[in-house]
Amino acid sequence: GEVTVEIPADNKLRHLSTPPASKPLQFATGNAGDTQGIQTEAPLVLIRSDKNLGFAGGNNVGLRYMLQHGFDYAWLLNNDTVIEPDAVQALIRHQQSHGDHTGITGSKLRLYHKPEVLQGLGAVFNPKKGTSRIIGAQQEDHGQFDQEAEQITYAIGAAMFVNRKFLEEVGLMSEDYFLYNEENDWSARASRKGWTVGVAADSVVYHKQGASTGNSPKKSKWAIQALRYKYRGKILLYKKYYRKYLPYLYIHLLRRSLRYILRGNLREAGVIYQAILNT
Repeated sequence: GEVTVEIPADNKLRHLSTPPASKPLQFATGNAGDTQGIQTEAPLVLIRSDKNLGFAGGNNVGLRYMLQHGFDYAWLLNNDTVIEPDAVQALIRHQQSHGDHTGITGSKLRLYHKPEVLQGLGAVFNPKKGTSRIIGAQQEDHGQFDQEAEQITYAIGAAMFVNRKFLEEVGLMSEDYFLYNEENDWSARASRKGWTVGVAADSVVYHKQGASTGNSPKKSKWAIQALRYKYRGKILLYKKYYRKYLPYLYIHLLRRSLRYILRGNLREAGVIYQAILNT
């Protein structure tokens, strides 16, 4: 089959140190800015958007292109990722060997600047605590987490591989969110329709974590805005899929706001209160 690899750009093509793939794959990027000097041996399609549609909206531009042009798979990659040469083949093998209802397959994410260290292999979401446990986070990778990764609740959004049948049955990503929680929402909707989520541990992707969102230490000028999206999205996620656990979430958020206050981070605490009152 054919694969489209989609990288929402949002004017950040500069984050890529090398082309993300040298295979004859199709690329789609939303809201691309400066595209001068891009060199690739593969066919390259740049899809321009008149505005920043957010994480889900940008990815959906490429997913619609994929569905309209007969591709069998789509790989959603952050614009600050670099992949191993055989990463996409490993994803295809995983989906083909895990039955007809594996809809989303994640990759093993390692830190770009510490390539032996994991960002994670996926997340296990605990609705009672309002938290997600990232499998293998910040640990050196010796393959010790590969089996545990099959227990994930959702794949990490920086690299998600999906197939046509999944998109036709479950639908595109929810655009109720602008940033954060989209992959959790997608996976929750998928599980309710009988689809599963997995990880191809031999599909390795290196991620400059936070370069796209402003959460990295070197780039924090809109970190407060990112927090607004994060907490608003978490509350919205609960209202859609985990309503009976909403009291647990509010307790968790209030505790976090108190920690912010004790550290003198009053703006961050205010973001939480605004999210609770306005979502």
